[in-house]
Amino acid sequence: MAHRMSSPSLFASWIWQDDRFVSAVSVPLTDRGFRYGMSVFESLRVDRGEVEFFDQHAARLVQAAAERELALEEAALPKIAELFGARSGFARIYLTAGDGAPAAAAVSRLYVFIEDRLPPGEDDVWEIGLHDESYHAPFGGLKTANYWFNCDAFARAHRQGFDEALLFNDRAELVSACMANVFLVRDDRILTPPRSSGARAGVIREWVIGRRQVEERRLRREDVLQADEIFLTNSWIGVRPVATLEGRALSHRFIAPRLAAELAARRG
Repeated sequence: MAHRMSSPSLFASWIWQDDRFVSAVSVPLTDRGFRYGMSVFESLRVDRGEVEFFDQHAARLVQAAAERELALEEAALPKIAELFGARSGFARIYLTAGDGAPAAAAVSRLYVFIEDRLPPGEDDVWEIGLHDESYHAPFGGLKTANYWFNCDAFARAHRQGFDEALLFNDRAELVSACMANVFLVRDDRILTPPRSSGARAGVIREWVIGRRQVEERRLRREDVLQADEIFLTNSWIGVRPVATLEGRALSHRFIAPRLAAELAARRG
């Protein structure tokens, strides 16, 4: 096992009320984000108060809110980065559907929290497996609080000695890893699933697509098994090379380390 996530320690959280963020320690039981998973989110990497790719994350949240018809006070977004002070860690923004019946119009709540969590080492590589059950990504890969399937698949992967697992939809198309997007390299071509297969519209995914020629197309299990190189991306782990697939070593690791080095250079 190359890597295990450290246990998070929640140490600060806020809710947007009126025109400011105030400290929050709980979510009401009446909130539909809690009751039904009706919320969208963005995950942020924070380094000494600096939020990586904040504008891109904010744009993703605005887009997700519009798609799910959740009211988002955009005046709150510039104030989020001010909350963290000089802290470093893993942060998340949640926009919930607020209170009401399942079909009622949303009166949203906006939450922010940050955890004291150490990022993976720059030289860490992942050992991954394949998840057998079909995965249905809600709303074409939007980041929503309906994450139980992902968490269950992630826990099963860890019990089997893997760091992650790849998910496939009910059309047998590759979607993503449990907690990350996935890229395959075959004959020097970089491939990744499209959002129509269920891939998340992740910021690091888009950063990779902006720096390399990437083909977004439907991929299947045989594409995974025939890949020369595999790497995972999300805002926390950055670009993470895969060392083994179902115990089989992937010795061809060239593109991911270069991308990881470019991202590290951007971070300074």
